[in-house]
Amino acid sequence: MYSVKTKSTKPMYVCSNERIKLIGTIDGYFPDFGHHLEKEMGGLWLHPIKLLDGFWLKFTDHTSSTVDSYILSDGFENFPHKNVFYYGNSLGHTPVTIKRTQLAPLNLNGIIITYEFVNRSSTVRQLSASFLARTDLSPVWLSEEAGIYDGRADEMEYLPEASGYYAKDSDNPWHLMIGSNVKEDNSRIGQFFGPEITSGRGISLALDYSFALKEGESKTLQFFATGSDCSKEECFEQFQRIRSGEDFEAEKIEHYRKITEQAKLKVGDTDFETVFDWIKINTDWLIVDTSKYGRAIAAGIPEYPWWFGCDSFYTLQGVLALGDFKLCRDTLSLLLNYSRQLNGNGRIVHEITTNGCSPNLGNTQETAHFISALWKYYEWTKDEDFLREAYDYVKLSIKWLLEQDDDKDYFPTGYGIIEIAGLNMEMIDSAVYTAEAYECYAKMCDLIGEKEESKIFAELAEKTKEAINTKFWEEETGLYCDAHASNAAVNKKRDIIIGQLKEAKNSEAKEYVKRILAEREGQAEEECGWLLNRNWIINTPMETGIAPKDKAERALKKLHTSQFIGTYGMYLDGLKQDATMTISTGVMAAAQARYGYSDRALELLERMFASFSKSTPGSISEMSPDYGCFVQAWTTYAAVVPVVNYFFGIQPHAYENVISFEPSMPEKWKKASLEKIRVLDGELDIFYENNNGKKIFRVRNTSSAKLVIKEEADYQVID
Repeated sequence: MYSVKTKSTKPMYVCSNERIKLIGTIDGYFPDFGHHLEKEMGGLWLHPIKLLDGFWLKFTDHTSSTVDSYILSDGFENFPHKNVFYYGNSLGHTPVTIKRTQLAPLNLNGIIITYEFVNRSSTVRQLSASFLARTDLSPVWLSEEAGIYDGRADEMEYLPEASGYYAKDSDNPWHLMIGSNVKEDNSRIGQFFGPEITSGRGISLALDYSFALKEGESKTLQFFATGSDCSKEECFEQFQRIRSGEDFEAEKIEHYRKITEQAKLKVGDTDFETVFDWIKINTDWLIVDTSKYGRAIAAGIPEYPWWFGCDSFYTLQGVLALGDFKLCRDTLSLLLNYSRQLNGNGRIVHEITTNGCSPNLGNTQETAHFISALWKYYEWTKDEDFLREAYDYVKLSIKWLLEQDDDKDYFPTGYGIIEIAGLNMEMIDSAVYTAEAYECYAKMCDLIGEKEESKIFAELAEKTKEAINTKFWEEETGLYCDAHASNAAVNKKRDIIIGQLKEAKNSEAKEYVKRILAEREGQAEEECGWLLNRNWIINTPMETGIAPKDKAERALKKLHTSQFIGTYGMYLDGLKQDATMTISTGVMAAAQARYGYSDRALELLERMFASFSKSTPGSISEMSPDYGCFVQAWTTYAAVVPVVNYFFGIQPHAYENVISFEPSMPEKWKKASLEKIRVLDGELDIFYENNNGKKIFRVRNTSSAKLVIKEEADYQVID
């Protein structure tokens, strides 16, 4: 099983199952942080409630009177299934070492914290330890909008029948149990703190222990914390289960073995293969299953541990290629249900917290995203039942999209994925994904039997594509524009647009925008394309295959230059050149690979993979190389889609019961394999070898779908 070590600084980690998210720093502490819930995004969460602000251990070696303090880790190791902290040099003048392990068992509302003390000297050591936990039973962000408020204070008592300490919120049915495998010598409950004074209305529990260790002897103290957001009975039941002595670790190791064996990639580059597997693991960490508000993939930890429309659209394409069809259906179903509940008019929600509240009912492109994602799900799974279940709302979604095109030029208006003030015009990503949505909807209509509707939207999709390739294309630069708008509309936002460039690393950025605005001043007022920010969304015509080959080749060549690419991948903004995200890099890699430029795509993935473990060991951060969410869902899209869909060329088409096979391998990979790719009702195993230019693929297909090979392929396929 993989593990990644680091020396302790201040990056964060997560200990996760689908119910529990424990978030702290790899020095073993739990500092206050967060801007959604100010100072409250860390600690132990059982969404949609928080259970603990954190826990700390005070250690005293009475044989070495200088050692009497709360301990800080000086080493950290991240496993897929657990975290391990090492305490040695940080303890000062003592021969005792301590190891702390954290494990969130599968399907339980709780966590196990284990401390192992080892005496590495030749003399007896008289030791004591005090475990301090601070409750913070409180609700997730935006709960007030649902009429849910944190109680006045948490209350705690010892329950002999449970051999543990029970805490509850004073005003809400939020419950917590804490206990140990060893009876404490002394306990204290009250308003006191350890090394960190945390926010919240919690209460503290300290459990004190004294013991002696002979030469080479070890001692283990184990602590358990479980919770419930609905009943005391559930909390107790979970507490008894987690203390049962079951081999939770073996179960979780097996869980991650199965995850990493699915879509198993081998390319002769163990570093690349390892990162690819860790991305599968990270994806699993991000699943959030609440007791009553739904199960779906969350966007990112620590600041976005809830559900998003656009993030899911990208992520689920990777999830499908990795074979987790249930997670994809659950996520689409959640988005569908909340959109029906909160909008009801076809619009798809942007963001949903884990108690069902939404701060943004949907950006323009997200409605198109959902329609496309639903069809992609069907193409991989042939789950017609779910498609039919969603179809009535999809019809409303199409109607809503048409209504956003207020001037009937084929382009909907509003914010796309670039949520920057002022960029609520006709954006390239919204236009492109709308064209794709029309095409997917036409295929749905054909499947359902609405042939005339299918014909109408197939034609509309083509007209929208044609308009994109005409009105968004800028021949002079050989690039697609960010936006389509009139001079008047852009000039109204002149100060906002220029103001965003205030701290741009590219000193010429502001002058470039001023020059473009000046050149357009006084021109006719009809709408036209604007290449202002050069945002990564100008890749979307190539990502989706809408761009004709000649335009795609020009744009992709220009985009694969230092103007758009930095150390870790594609800049979010080719003008400012001050930030890189995994999604910008991933979309560009998919675009390059789709048009056969696999060497460029692989280079982009290698740049992105170079940020692996720069922040949290075992993860690639949202913002390259080491900031933003340290685990981000759409990294799954960025890593998996170029590899599975384009390098190995797997494109399922359930409606036709075929699997298109059009691989485009990077030259660097002379031998490669991808095994256990779940497709429709079976699996694919693909083995590739490039022997002096002779490309041979051996494919095992256990599905009922026919494998369709490109007619003029430059490779041999042995099925």
